[in-house]
Amino acid sequence: MMSYGGSIGATCHQGLASLCFKGMNVPQSSTVDRVKLVLRDSLKLGADASIADDMPLIGGEYDLDSLDILLIVTSIEKEFGIKIPNESVGRSAFASVTTLAAFVDAMRGNA
Repeated sequence: MMSYGGSIGATCHQGLASLCFKGMNVPQSSTVDRVKLVLRDSLKLGADASIADDMPLIGGEYDLDSLDILLIVTSIEKEFGIKIPNESVGRSAFASVTTLAAFVDAMRGNA
């Protein structure tokens, strides 16, 4: 692990260091697990579908389109009890499962 300075004192895992440089902390593991459940449900992948933490969501195996993203955003809002403003949803939040979970944590104030 590496530590990076900042007001929050973020601790970043080597493979996820780019999240800290983008202003996002490493997400809570429970958030990652819940995001994976939302993805499995929203995309109708089934409970046994393997989803890696670093799996790309855009341009990856599942290559999400705009309707998939809209469905996932509304499902995440329901699952986590948050409201995600349209202007805050960017391509960078959907880069991978981990970046989406970090985005959710930031929206919930857990970052």
